Amino acid sequence: MKNVFELMKECGVELPEDKKKDFEKALLENYKTVKDYDAQKDKLATAEAKVTAHETTINDLREDLKKFDGVDVTGLQNRITALETDLQNKDTEYTQKIADRDFDDLLSESIRTAKGRNAKAIRALLDVDTLKASKNQKDDVAAAIKALTEAEDSRMLFGEDEPAEIGSVIATVGRKTGAAEDAAMRAAMGLPPVKSE
Repeated sequence: MKNVFELMKECGVELPEDKKKDFEKALLENYKTVKDYDAQKDKLATAEAKVTAHETTINDLREDLKKFDGVDVTGLQNRITALETDLQNKDTEYTQKIADRDFDDLLSESIRTAKGRNAKAIRALLDVDTLKASKNQKDDVAAAIKALTEAEDSRMLFGEDEPAEIGSVIATVGRKTGAAEDAAMRAAMGLPPVKSE
């Protein structure tokens, strides 16, 4: 880019050396270069683009807000709060059901392992609520069942089932009944009496 004084000289205008500094100062204060002008123009274009984008966003938000005209926002917030509370309650309920199921499985397995004969009767003797609340359920259930197996009044609820005496069953089945008893049983069952030979 040519110096301003050279451009003036080409046009036939010459300034004395003592006036050049004042002229240059006045020129820079009042006029900008093309480079400065382009930089300002770019800044202005960027600012205008941002304003346009913001206006578009504001208009979109206004349109979105129009959808909520007449809507009870407080009511919606209350409904959302109620639904969140219901969800938390359901989660708590399901967690409790799972914990109860796991405890019942643990208790049943512990009774089976201890060779309990009547699980219902054994459960009735246990403090189930305390065992459920225990931090170490497995050990506490095992200890409670062990105490029952050793206690005098509950020991009979544990152990192997005793087999029936086979001899007494065979004797009962093989016992002969009298003719009168046999005829009465047949009549009670609706069968004809046995013909004697």
